[in-house]
Amino acid sequence: MKYVLLFLSFFFTIPAFSQSNYTISGQVKDTKGNPISQALIVDSKKNKGTYTNDKGYYQIDLQVGKNTLTATCFGYKDASTTLQVSRNEVVNFQLKEQPLLLQDVQVYGKSKSQQTREGVFAVNALDVKPIISNLNNLNTLVGRSSGIKVREDGGVGANFDLTINGLSGNAIRYFIDGVPLSSMGSGINLSNLPINIVDRIEVYKGSVPVELGSDALGGAINIITKNDIQDYLDVSYGIGSFDTHKADLSGQYTLAKTGIIIKPTLGLNFSKNNYKMKNVEVWNKEEQEFQEIDTKRFHDKYFSAFGKVEVGVTRKRWADSFFISASASSINKQLQTGSVQTFVYGKAKRENEAYTLAAHYKKQNFIVRKLAADLTLSHSWDKSMVVDTAYRKYSWDGSYQESSRNEILGRGKSIRHIKRPKTHLRSNFNYKLNPSHNLNLNYLLNRTSNDRYDELDEEFEPSKDKLTKHIIGLSYQQNFWKEKLSNTFFAKNYINHLSIGQTDLSWITGSKDVPQSSTTNNWGYGLASRLNIFQALAIKASYEHSVRLPLSREYLGNGTTIYPNFSLKPENSNNINFGLFGSIGSPNAHQLTYEGNYFIRDVKDYIRLVVTDAEGTSQYSNVKNVKINGVEGELRYDYADIIQVVLNGTYVDEKNTSKYMLNGKPDITYKNRIPNHPWLYSNFECSYKLKNLFGNADNHLKLAYYFQYVHWFYLTWEGYGSLESKSTIPTQCTSDLQLSYSFHQNRYNVSLECNNIFDKLVYDNFMLQKPGRSFFCKFRLFIN
Repeated sequence: MKYVLLFLSFFFTIPAFSQSNYTISGQVKDTKGNPISQALIVDSKKNKGTYTNDKGYYQIDLQVGKNTLTATCFGYKDASTTLQVSRNEVVNFQLKEQPLLLQDVQVYGKSKSQQTREGVFAVNALDVKPIISNLNNLNTLVGRSSGIKVREDGGVGANFDLTINGLSGNAIRYFIDGVPLSSMGSGINLSNLPINIVDRIEVYKGSVPVELGSDALGGAINIITKNDIQDYLDVSYGIGSFDTHKADLSGQYTLAKTGIIIKPTLGLNFSKNNYKMKNVEVWNKEEQEFQEIDTKRFHDKYFSAFGKVEVGVTRKRWADSFFISASASSINKQLQTGSVQTFVYGKAKRENEAYTLAAHYKKQNFIVRKLAADLTLSHSWDKSMVVDTAYRKYSWDGSYQESSRNEILGRGKSIRHIKRPKTHLRSNFNYKLNPSHNLNLNYLLNRTSNDRYDELDEEFEPSKDKLTKHIIGLSYQQNFWKEKLSNTFFAKNYINHLSIGQTDLSWITGSKDVPQSSTTNNWGYGLASRLNIFQALAIKASYEHSVRLPLSREYLGNGTTIYPNFSLKPENSNNINFGLFGSIGSPNAHQLTYEGNYFIRDVKDYIRLVVTDAEGTSQYSNVKNVKINGVEGELRYDYADIIQVVLNGTYVDEKNTSKYMLNGKPDITYKNRIPNHPWLYSNFECSYKLKNLFGNADNHLKLAYYFQYVHWFYLTWEGYGSLESKSTIPTQCTSDLQLSYSFHQNRYNVSLECNNIFDKLVYDNFMLQKPGRSFFCKFRLFIN
């Protein structure tokens, strides 16, 4: 490994000092002296541009000689200046207000998503804003991207597992605007977050930038929300199969006198999830035997509500942006099955509530010039309840037998409460040494309490646990050769403190085998580089020694179906990525884009969920050594925003490399693939947009087709049992169709979709059946 590091460091840190370019920088303001963010500074002759930051500052490298710079921003008159470039200069602009029509606006430069894709890290940058009108949930979009596999336990509101280049589950961290998504409540995730607030999604594969303050092992999802300057209202409602309803609302309103900005958000989801279960076994009393039948799910209703209000100001002398927010969420979920679908429930349910207060502050030139600060503080009151009071044993046809124990745990009646208040503090400081070099320091505090008790179960022992994480990251970024070569070096420190209060079931949880209070300290480090040779070829390479601290769910369980495991060790991994990407052609005509990535993950103390078939319960445990390597790639063709064709595929070789078990005996699963993990899958999509419909330039119709392939894989360790008795999840192929219509400059939008067109039998986690053919219709109104 040290030779790999030596090679990468030597190859990617060769500086070049060329004086054919000079840096032009400055600030863009309006006539009142207020800075203008997201203004475009462009050298139109060379088709090169950049955007101003939140404080109105910009910088751009220009070649020696005569150049003309133009500053443009929606709602303002353009301003231009001609200069003879022979040294670094400061050029400021003042723009006068002037409302513009949409057709007057020209687009230069690269989008934020494109800039992210072309950065040093292996990342998928997904634009959500252009497809909000025909998108049902974020899981769907993420699951279609290269190297990603999303697996769900069932229908709307079901638990899901996301895999990035072979690593999945809790190895992946989720963020919203750089802050852990869990700060909004444990029930909020990709499947129920209101789509209307999202601008784009960044999916980091392997190495993760220190700005996210992450202890992710396999990657991270960062959801970037809208940051609109203009006021707007965005409302949508969808209705679909299985009595599914979805409504989202977001908006922004600015009080003219004070400049105070108000941003409301609302999201509602409901579904009965009464889709058909195929070929499930039920007892036939007349025949006195088990028979396979098709029957509908009968106890799987789901309801979620999320509301948030942000109030704040922007472009003040003391703050570029300052917002205070309050949010609340409520989730009610009937439980139909355990971890495997042979355990059928008919009365059990789970409820979750969360309330959050947060503050977010951003400032360029914070205290000193060139220092940018991004600070967030939040506290959430999160509580969940699982009701398991029925002494019944259900069958898939809805019938049941009286029993002497409850449904989930097979014990006495239980109403289990867990209170998990969470505090998050994120402090990010970025200091620009000069136009080509900058430092970034990030600190993240994540503190979770675990207060559990039971209303009915007298044998249950109440307890209070605490889990506190401190993650500190420092990175140094450098750019050379007109930003053709970029390098980032980083180091991270992980401090984990665990305080254990529960002692029951110690033979299962290991609570007596570990100290009641313990603190661990781990280090991670790495580098990432990108070299642009020319438009059609660029190279990325990254290495990270990463550490992942177990989550509260892994340490502490969920109070019902997942037992705690206090003996869990942090995961350690050496992650290597090497990739190629590029494009041929013009986005205004024919353009072919490609990306390929080879990855290696060498994991120690790999954490995986182990399911007990006999009880339907589970527990997280360590696998000593796991080796993952694979390839993934994507090919994309675009024609003038009319035709788009995308094909991607992923192959993962994920194996247990532990020769011996903890007791010293040979491990029969040595060199076995990790079970219940897909290892070969691909996606294909094509779309056609018909513009100028009915002779109106504002109207367009879009037809899209999506295909997904998942190769068969083992459900359990392939080393167990004979070939005939091994459990497998069969190869699956699904097709989806989508039709959308937008008119009046995208103010009104209607979309129709049909998922799983051919009604295929499809499975996901632990062979849990997913819905068959389904339909969904969505209406969206956008007023700006």
